[in-house]
Amino acid sequence: MKKLLALLLLIICQLSTIKCFAQKYYDIDEIRYGWAKKTITGVKSGNILPLLTAFNNTWRTAPATELLAHPVTNENFEDSYAIVVDTPNGYVSAAELGDDGEDIEACVWKRSNGHKLFAVVYTRYHGLTPHPIALFYDYDATKGTLAPEFDVQLVQFLPSFSDPSVDFVHISLPQKGKDVVVTEYLMPWGLTITQTYKWNGMEPQWDSTAIEKYNQMCQQFDNKYQLGEKVTFDKYALIDFDEDNNPELWLSAENDENQAIYAMGHDKIEMVASTYYKTHFIFHENNVIGSAGSCGTGCFNADYVKLEQSKPLYRFTDFQEYNYQKDEMFSTYSKDDKKLSQAEGERIMKSFGEVKDIIPLMHRLK
Repeated sequence: MKKLLALLLLIICQLSTIKCFAQKYYDIDEIRYGWAKKTITGVKSGNILPLLTAFNNTWRTAPATELLAHPVTNENFEDSYAIVVDTPNGYVSAAELGDDGEDIEACVWKRSNGHKLFAVVYTRYHGLTPHPIALFYDYDATKGTLAPEFDVQLVQFLPSFSDPSVDFVHISLPQKGKDVVVTEYLMPWGLTITQTYKWNGMEPQWDSTAIEKYNQMCQQFDNKYQLGEKVTFDKYALIDFDEDNNPELWLSAENDENQAIYAMGHDKIEMVASTYYKTHFIFHENNVIGSAGSCGTGCFNADYVKLEQSKPLYRFTDFQEYNYQKDEMFSTYSKDDKKLSQAEGERIMKSFGEVKDIIPLMHRLK
């Protein structure tokens, strides 16, 4: 009898261990750093639910487990998950309701080489801020495998601004059509940066980026310079010049001649500095952005903006003109269009601190 009880206890312990192991959910960072090293085998078909099942058997997550347990569309927001199952279009998703939840989204495309591309976007929320990872696999029906495709552009996507408290990202896989859309929400600005990746037969490839209120920014540049043709910016960067967790937006033409830097510090977008083919930017260490260049024979002009809390604290001008009689350059200073004494102008210039180089990490617009 004692042997029988011992045997029963051993079986119960083993079953308990198996159950605990089966219930393990992988943390998003475990998946992020491990998925590309593991090919998934034994995949039964290239349809969306068997593909997700094979993925979840390897990298088990709560939303995928919930979806596969109830693979029927249910967008009843009284439940813990809103589930979409669209097998004809090769798309599924499960979104956990409430804060600090997890979402999963998956879809499959037919590739031009006869294989399929399987995509999973797994998102972990901290409060209302999403932190997604995008994973891509090549499905080979002859081998029954899902092989990681780390070189797909979206796998290596980096947000325009690195601070997650300022900028958060949503990656949307297509339920209909083939385009993948990545939306960055620039919270302090109250606008979005939307990147579209179009299907090229083998994978979604970056096609264009749209910045909300872009036309308004271009108009500010056109109104200042009136060059006779509308400006076209081809690149952008987000840099927090005054380190207040509210980045400034830097737009640039392809040839780096027409450029502008915009701030959003008082519920409106303001062009704080700009250049065209005759001028260039100057940056100082104490939150100062300047634009300088020749204004004719023997004269040089520099316009500066002192930033504070993402808005101009004041504007300062240093107009230098060559004095032929004294054989030297002479500066005329002004602050907010009011002329200053030589001593006051030099004091303000000194307060800017040292000139510093800023090389922006530019992202493409088109």
